[in-house]
Amino acid sequence: MEILIDSSETTGRIIAPSSKSQTHRAMICALLSEGRSVLERPLVSDDTMATLRACEQFGAEVSARKEVVEITGDERPSPPDMPLDCGESASTLRMMMTLAALCDGRSVFTGKESLLMRPVAELIRAMGQLGISSRYLGKEGFPPVEVEGGGIIGGIVSIRGDISSQYISSILFASPRSRHGVNMSVNGRFESMPYVQMTVDTMERFGVKVESRADMRAINVRGGQKYAPTSLTVEGDYSSAAFAMASGCINGEVTVQNLDPGTKQGDKAIIGLLQAMGAEMSIVGDSVTTCRSDLKAIELDCAQIPDLVPILAVLCTQAGGISTLKNLGRLRIKESDRVDSISRELAKMGANIRVHGDSMEIKGKTPLNGTVLDPHNDHRIAMSLVVAAISAKGESAMKGTKCISKSYPSFLDDMKMLGAAIDVV
Repeated sequence: MEILIDSSETTGRIIAPSSKSQTHRAMICALLSEGRSVLERPLVSDDTMATLRACEQFGAEVSARKEVVEITGDERPSPPDMPLDCGESASTLRMMMTLAALCDGRSVFTGKESLLMRPVAELIRAMGQLGISSRYLGKEGFPPVEVEGGGIIGGIVSIRGDISSQYISSILFASPRSRHGVNMSVNGRFESMPYVQMTVDTMERFGVKVESRADMRAINVRGGQKYAPTSLTVEGDYSSAAFAMASGCINGEVTVQNLDPGTKQGDKAIIGLLQAMGAEMSIVGDSVTTCRSDLKAIELDCAQIPDLVPILAVLCTQAGGISTLKNLGRLRIKESDRVDSISRELAKMGANIRVHGDSMEIKGKTPLNGTVLDPHNDHRIAMSLVVAAISAKGESAMKGTKCISKSYPSFLDDMKMLGAAIDVV
């Protein structure tokens, strides 16, 4: 699908889509619960549907109707009778790999070509410390992989914190069903820690107990616990809302509703970051309004907020001064090399961007010009470029926007509702 985007103002009000991260986690906890769980307003996207299909393959009964998903799970999942196709969802792949060891047989995880380039070696290594046998079915360190069932002994596990928080979440989800419990230590730089906190929060909402230090570097989960079926309403997603908020700051006045001010989502940090950049904004209840603002440059360590970096880069092109975004290493192993893809595409539009290793230096304010854009099959790059193109002079064209349905299927419709000049050709 190709879209044409022209310079336009964005004004109005939208409802933030439900949280992709919380939807994944609630579905996995429901799978491991003995009985029926009810998830209200889950996100329906390519990635979350991959997790829901996997739940079915692990033996859960699934019933989906408008804005409600019911999952009847089992504390001991059934081994899938065919490979689990995770599509392009690294969350599905990684966060369900460890729990596959709870089955009485082997489980094979695979996916689309882009997913087969996402690393899993550190997770496989950590699983081995808990007595879980697995093997690569293709290239060493990458899926497809096969996980041997039979239960999880448990014990002591150490894991790096600077590759993917999904590895840590994967072990945590399965730990309550281990025989002897799990004592985990997180080593090195701990990036995306809020996602681990969200995992723990969701597990506790499903009745299991997790003990951890305040810095989450030591996490203990007692074995032999049972998940309890739960009813849960999925909250709005700050990661997705960030695109409309940014557009309001650059192009008009936008209100985003359905944002829980008490959330544990790490990407709620977008609020403080916009304020630090001088954005004019107001927060009333679950609504955040951003207005066209005279933005200023920032210097930012992005280790805990990798998903916000592409849209922050767009904002920095329109902020006075020189912005520096640091600790971007993990962005290179996302759906695309996001350091390369966002800097390359914004440079095509006239942005002044320099990449130094795992840092990005952006000089603003720089007028952007419409051009032919490539989303690099990456949903967050695609959505960020749409926001940039709306603020650019002249028309932009972009193919391959189907990737947006990975996390925010209604994004283009929402932006058009706000007045963005977007045409599908």
